[in-house]
Amino acid sequence: MLFVCLFVSGQFCFIKCYMYEYEYIESQKNWTEAQEYCRKNHTDLATVTNMTDVKKLDQTAEQRPAWIGLKNDTNSNKTWHWSLPGLSFIEEEKNWSYGEPNDPGSELCVLLRTNLTWKTNTYCLLKQLKIPVQT
Repeated sequence: MLFVCLFVSGQFCFIKCYMYEYEYIESQKNWTEAQEYCRKNHTDLATVTNMTDVKKLDQTAEQRPAWIGLKNDTNSNKTWHWSLPGLSFIEEEKNWSYGEPNDPGSELCVLLRTNLTWKTNTYCLLKQLKIPVQT
């Protein structure tokens, strides 16, 4: 499977104004390994907060599921958050697959499906082949 990394590609503005791009990485990595790779080599795992982000991913979409930077920590109050520090998860800006999240107590990581919807996954240790990278 894939993972998607995020990277900053635009100019730095006076008011927080970043232009993010995405890159799909083909590598056998679980969610944590994918995050570490993205943080070391790019910015972080992909953050998809609005339709503009979805459209950017759609332009580079692969035909396999991929890890994105959305996670539900076991130590938290069972709320979803983005891997990218300082970015809040806004419930209204979600793109869950039908019926998801279906078990937020045990499904902690999120896959980007080929139709660009999100699916929760119990097995964060599952080695996915592709990773969408936010650069």
